[in-house]
Amino acid sequence: MVSGDRTSTAGAFDNAKGVAWAAVAVALFALIFVSGKWSGGVASAAQIIWLRYVGGLLCVVAWALLRRERQYGLATPQIHVHAVRAAAGGGGGIAAIYAATNMPVAEATAIGLLDGFFTVLLGVCVLKEAFTLRQWGAAFVCLAGAMIVVAGDGVGLRLAADMVLPGLAALAGAVLIAVESVLIKTLARSERALVVLFYVNLFGMLLFAAPALWQWQPVPASLIGAFVLLGPVAIIAQVCNIQAFRLSDAALIGPVRYTWIVFGALFGWLLFAETPRPATYAGGTLILIGGAGLAASRSRRTQAGPAPGSSG
Repeated sequence: MVSGDRTSTAGAFDNAKGVAWAAVAVALFALIFVSGKWSGGVASAAQIIWLRYVGGLLCVVAWALLRRERQYGLATPQIHVHAVRAAAGGGGGIAAIYAATNMPVAEATAIGLLDGFFTVLLGVCVLKEAFTLRQWGAAFVCLAGAMIVVAGDGVGLRLAADMVLPGLAALAGAVLIAVESVLIKTLARSERALVVLFYVNLFGMLLFAAPALWQWQPVPASLIGAFVLLGPVAIIAQVCNIQAFRLSDAALIGPVRYTWIVFGALFGWLLFAETPRPATYAGGTLILIGGAGLAASRSRRTQAGPAPGSSG
């Protein structure tokens, strides 16, 4: 019994650490997502994403050189998984920025928040992860808090013709980000962080070069430099994500993305003098309660021990 209690305690502690790493990643990515607002709309979404990947690749290459990484140290048998992950993540980012630019941010956020549920569903259905009733309840608390924040803006979801395309883009972005989350979990089990980061930025730069050039808009050099610097910020966020998925299941980490509401309100207040509404505080409290429930919960996989053949 003592050994079982220790295993359960260690599992709960790993879950708590995984949720904490995921929350830091969300905060950093929230800074990236408001980059379009920084530019005042003068840069296209594809342009911002591509420059971010350029900066990210430069950062990873510098990291590899400092560590004197040998070429074969970056070899991988899962090159196709890395490519799909980069396509899903970059495509999701472009879709989210496009949606927020062409429809009210509250509505784009409401649709984009579905990525947490898509991650849960993919984690359970594709990765066969166990999700307890308590964890489902905490996930729904997170979702309820997010919806309160969105509804508190006083802007209902509209079905106006000019909202259809941006709305579909936001939905597609949510699905793509969820796919990326599951692929990160798959890669984190078998690949080193440096390998994962190198290929996502390499493929991201290659895959989105053409869309960026097609939608390229002239912007000041200072803005280009700022967008390139988003690369290192994304690298740090990706490292946090990798750590989170190594410690916890994708189905557990997915709902933590709802803390984007909290960080979005904070950055809006600090950077754009946007005053949070009472609904933001109420919804944010629910999100934090749900996140605490997720952190304290234990997955069935943890209770039963690692699955055969898993790396733990």
